[in-house]
Amino acid sequence: MLLECGMQEEGLFRVAPSASKLKKLKAALDCCVLDVQEYSADPHAIAGALKSYLRELPEPLMTFELYDEWIQASNIQEQDKRLQALWNACEKLPRANHNNIRYLIKSYPSSQNIKTS
Repeated sequence: MLLECGMQEEGLFRVAPSASKLKKLKAALDCCVLDVQEYSADPHAIAGALKSYLRELPEPLMTFELYDEWIQASNIQEQDKRLQALWNACEKLPRANHNNIRYLIKSYPSSQNIKTS
């Protein structure tokens, strides 16, 4: 839904949705009963639910255990070596975390257009 109706929205992940709408959306998602039309006009509610989901995970997607490895990898100056180190850390993630991150990253079609310095 974010890809379809929210990517042009200014402040998508910064602007908070109404608390009641977010609570209702989370309850609908928990029950697997979602009226897509009801939320398609409010991408901030969808973004808020995603942020809430990630915040409420028992452990971060990148895991506490691999924190130092992620930081070390991100500090590597040479791009090819940095990407390899990040890939190596990613391969150490638990399967569920790896799948979740993979889905989030692959969901945005313009990610291949991002330029790195």
